[in-house]
Amino acid sequence: MDKSRIRVRYAPSPTGSLHVGGVRTALFNWLFARKNNGTFVLRIEDTDLERSNEESVEQLKRSLRWIGLEWDEGPEVDGPHGPYRQTERFDLYREAARKLLDSGAAYYDFATAEELAEFRERARAEKRQPIYTGGEYREMDPDEARKRIEAGEPFTVRFKTPREGQTVVEDMIRGPVTFENANLEDFVLMKSTDTPTYNFAAAVDDAWMEISHVIRGDDHLSNTPRQILIYEALGRELPAFAHVPQVLGPDKKKLSKRHGAASVEDFAAQGYLPEALFNYLALLGAGYAADEEIFAPNELAERFRIDRVSGNPAVFDEKKLNAVNAVYLRRKSPEELALVAAPMLVESGAATTEELQRDMPRLTEIMALLRDRLSRTIEIPGFAGYFYGGEIEYDPLEFEKQLGKEFVRENFPELLERLKALSEWTEETLEETVRGLAAEKEKGARHLIHPLRFAATGRTVSAGLFETLALLGRKRTLMRLEKAAKEMKRLPV
Repeated sequence: MDKSRIRVRYAPSPTGSLHVGGVRTALFNWLFARKNNGTFVLRIEDTDLERSNEESVEQLKRSLRWIGLEWDEGPEVDGPHGPYRQTERFDLYREAARKLLDSGAAYYDFATAEELAEFRERARAEKRQPIYTGGEYREMDPDEARKRIEAGEPFTVRFKTPREGQTVVEDMIRGPVTFENANLEDFVLMKSTDTPTYNFAAAVDDAWMEISHVIRGDDHLSNTPRQILIYEALGRELPAFAHVPQVLGPDKKKLSKRHGAASVEDFAAQGYLPEALFNYLALLGAGYAADEEIFAPNELAERFRIDRVSGNPAVFDEKKLNAVNAVYLRRKSPEELALVAAPMLVESGAATTEELQRDMPRLTEIMALLRDRLSRTIEIPGFAGYFYGGEIEYDPLEFEKQLGKEFVRENFPELLERLKALSEWTEETLEETVRGLAAEKEKGARHLIHPLRFAATGRTVSAGLFETLALLGRKRTLMRLEKAAKEMKRLPV
């Protein structure tokens, strides 16, 4: 294997959605490949026939593409080392198993489930590790084994693990990790169903696909000595290994839906942009300088170094992701955001498709006004919804708090009349009217601005009040203010 020819792979099992930890591992592989002008391979490890399903395969591909990860070899792209689904490579695993059997590195094991259970029970009773070493089958005469197979006796193929010495994993992130061979059992290569185990299929595929660097989650570290032994027994050069620590939630437990989101689809549904999630996850635990936060994918690849990845679990920070997402939202043009906003406003019931199509320039203006206030696209209906529709419903407690003060009760009717009398409905005339009345009454403008905002929008927070009222328009604003004035009369004195 030519280590100067960088080939990495992301090899998920299609048993569910693509989670944050998995996509970060995929990102690290992609960044490493791009930095070194290498090849990024996608391989689907679907040998778990009971749990793997086609829907998950499609979900994985959609999620990778959504976040911006295109593979150089793999499903739909093909390449010189295909096929790229393990269920289409069974002949290769059987051939490799025969090679190991012929060389004496593996053997046929006829132990029944009952025998194995008895072995484990005996080990527990004797307070020792249940490390299975094949017993009588490990050195069985090959002719005897063949006779038993021809007689229809079920069997597995096990690797003949050396009982002495050590297997060392030279890890690019955590340094050398040593495993005592005596603590490794004779592990199964081919199951009684004539299908490969994970360790065997992964090692064979990495060898035959000429993978130069295996970058994967640290939950696979304990598998690595077994795979190294398989490589060596097959006479293949070892790849370099790097085991990436997992991603934890703020409570230092594995990130899951209880933290708000866990899969790529969850984050997409919660209003995160793919480029923001890419940027954030690529930086998470990757050892970039603390002041480096916002980068394009090619810039991230240029700066990426696998030996700088932290050996400690990374803690997911939702606030940090929100801040990164907000930066990318601000980089969107108002026109782009209007196209994102339109279907969301229709789905939320704030506006109709016809209404938006009649006046897309207005929606573009609204998004220009709100762009700097957004951290996620899912916030758009809440921020922009009140620009559409007619009357709004007020929260009774907030209504009394905002409009029940004596000064507001005394002066709101006059403010309403002055706004009705405006010949031009602009930011300038609106501001002049509100501030002018407050000055006449020798009060700060905020004493009118806050209740006016609530009366017009139903919210205590919005973009600049006068820009908001200008975009709301004369008719809609005055209708809401008149409703508020009527409801003020019903407040207790």
